[in-house]
Amino acid sequence: MFTRKSMTISKYRAIALMSLIRGVRNYAALAGLSLLLITCLIIFACLWKIAVVKSGAQVMPSDRLLWYIAFNQWVLFSIPEIYLEMEDELRSGRLAYLLPRPVSYLGAKFSEGAGLLLLNLSALGLVTFFFNWFWTGSLPCHPLSLCPIFLFGILAGLVALLFQMAIGLTSFWIQEVGPCYWIWEKLLYVLGGLILPLSIYPLWLQKLADWTPFPVLLGKRSFLALDFHSENYLALLMQMTLWAGLGIALLLFLFHKGLRTLTIEGG
Repeated sequence: MFTRKSMTISKYRAIALMSLIRGVRNYAALAGLSLLLITCLIIFACLWKIAVVKSGAQVMPSDRLLWYIAFNQWVLFSIPEIYLEMEDELRSGRLAYLLPRPVSYLGAKFSEGAGLLLLNLSALGLVTFFFNWFWTGSLPCHPLSLCPIFLFGILAGLVALLFQMAIGLTSFWIQEVGPCYWIWEKLLYVLGGLILPLSIYPLWLQKLADWTPFPVLLGKRSFLALDFHSENYLALLMQMTLWAGLGIALLLFLFHKGLRTLTIEGG
């Protein structure tokens, strides 16, 4: 029993490693992603400098605000668009050839996405850190706090990956998953606190955001990176674990319901 489980884990690890290696070989795409990330950070840095001068309002010091935005963008840019691959596999019928494999389809797709996610987080993390360090001339926190910040970035990316996979599974019922992803993305921007900390939102909007996974993926995680306290990170870890469990449950429900739909319709 233990040997069989170990072999299964090894298969998923191999899938993640192969995905990571493919990402390394596709270095041009990674370089383009890095350039796009730097461009966005420069735009936000200049935009907020002008906004502060004209309005006289300042949410937080400009250097800390740039670090906050950078931590959000870092994870956001690193998440692979696995939902598009799943949409293509379901619509083209390739799913029928992938199901008989000796590994779970969902497990294989998650491992594939996790491998690419880890590569993106590592590469874009270095780009984000050195660019912000050069631009602001300061660090967001104590250097020793960067390790838990990176680990929580990985956890946030994995949770987001689960929900992206759920969006991909909606291909069982709809032809285009783009609108579903568009809704998810816009809610992530607004309720996740992409540009501004959630603490400046109206109270009713803060409470609404707390009932969604978006703050733990972006705003809360990035804000705590600027104000490191172990007890706050413990609470964030519990929230991420909760949303990961809900994401897995949603994935399994949609997958099994989708397979039953295909069987009934003879697809």
